Amino acid sequence: MTGPLDDDELMALLGEAVAEEAAVSDRRRTAAKAAFTWRSVDAELAELLHDSALDAGAAVRSASGGEPRTLSFGHSGLTLEVEIDGETLLGQVIGTGSAASAVEPASVLLERPAAEALSAEADAAGFFRLEGVRPGTVRFMVEQGGWSLTTPWVTL
Repeated sequence: MTGPLDDDELMALLGEAVAEEAAVSDRRRTAAKAAFTWRSVDAELAELLHDSALDAGAAVRSASGGEPRTLSFGHSGLTLEVEIDGETLLGQVIGTGSAASAVEPASVLLERPAAEALSAEADAAGFFRLEGVRPGTVRFMVEQGGWSLTTPWVTL
């Protein structure tokens, strides 16, 4: 077909593509469904509140400056603060208002696209530690007392 398609032609092509199920793996089909259903992603992702790599002098600092990088994210009454120093990540989950449950500890998951996730349980004060954190793209998922925080993907 050449030229723009009308709605009926487009729906027919989409129907043909869907009918070819065998060419699409279950993993990709599940990911596509999840991407479609998570249409409110911007409203649900935590906001990056601070990144020390973006501070005014970070551009003149050398890549091997040796200073730890700090990140801070906030959403749904939870704040996640992390400091990355080499392959060690120290963090704290801070609850505000009724979001934090003093009785229930926070669980933290560090996801990476091409590697196994790392997880930790925060102590009573919200502190946690992860070892073996390598440079690359990551995101954090925090759950505490029925509240959750998911960060956007960042590059460490």
